[in-house]
Amino acid sequence: MKNISKVTRYLLVILSITAIVSCSESDDWEAGPRINPNNPGVYFDKNTPRVIEVEADQKGNLRKEFISILMGRDESKAGSTLQVPIKVRYADSNLSITETVTFEAGSSTSILKIKINEVEFSKQYIFSLEIDENYTNPYRVYSKEENGGSSRLDAAIEVVCLLATATFTPCDYSGSNVPQFAPFEHDIYDNMDGSYTIKNFLFNNAGHDFSFTIDEEKNIRPLQSNGYHSTGENRWYFYSENTDSSSARIVCYLPGSNPDDYIRYIYFYTAENPSSHTAFWMDLSTKTGRMMGYSRYNISSSGRIAFNISWE
Repeated sequence: MKNISKVTRYLLVILSITAIVSCSESDDWEAGPRINPNNPGVYFDKNTPRVIEVEADQKGNLRKEFISILMGRDESKAGSTLQVPIKVRYADSNLSITETVTFEAGSSTSILKIKINEVEFSKQYIFSLEIDENYTNPYRVYSKEENGGSSRLDAAIEVVCLLATATFTPCDYSGSNVPQFAPFEHDIYDNMDGSYTIKNFLFNNAGHDFSFTIDEEKNIRPLQSNGYHSTGENRWYFYSENTDSSSARIVCYLPGSNPDDYIRYIYFYTAENPSSHTAFWMDLSTKTGRMMGYSRYNISSSGRIAFNISWE
């Protein structure tokens, strides 16, 4: 019994100390500002990309005069017209940004406009915007099903020239258990310097793009910045670094009937390969191309794979 009473007294002391410490810490706590019940709860739409692509033609002329940023407000406060001041925290000098957004009566959405005054391809123009604190509710939490967003937007605008939206059709597999991948689309960008880029190549979802040039024989020539290029073996490996280490392999996720089957690594046969399987070319005049190589998969048997490329 004595031992039990000692333990009990010990626990009581610990609880008392915890209570004192908690009280002393709470003395420094200050409540945040109260939100006016009439606050319209304005926000930047959560689906706004962090890099907004703006398409231009090959002469540098933008296809749209303005970039539109979607904004919203609390639907229960959408009965009247509302003008909302926007604070431009930072913007590159060639960007002109509307500093007041108007919501029409009955509408819960509006558009903020940004104009680019000078155009340079493949360069990102950054900006940072914030909604006046009297017009937004920083405590509001939106569910997945709700429209919503943030009171601040940090993003960039990139001017791109879209050469084509091409269809890649996987085909010509080898192996005892071939994958069942479906045709998919990739945007091909003209970098206006003799090179081209396919972003998120083969849906690697790891930030690896595929940039290349096309020689006089229409062969695809990957840029060294893409990763490992083994000229000695006449093939180009889609690796993240200039190495043959397995740790640098890039995983790719093509759409197909089995979402658990993906590309563990892949390489393509270059023009120097004497094999009949060589196919790594693109013809801009006929709007066609073909890439053929070898791949290992998560489920299917390893073997050859090709992509027939075409666009309108």
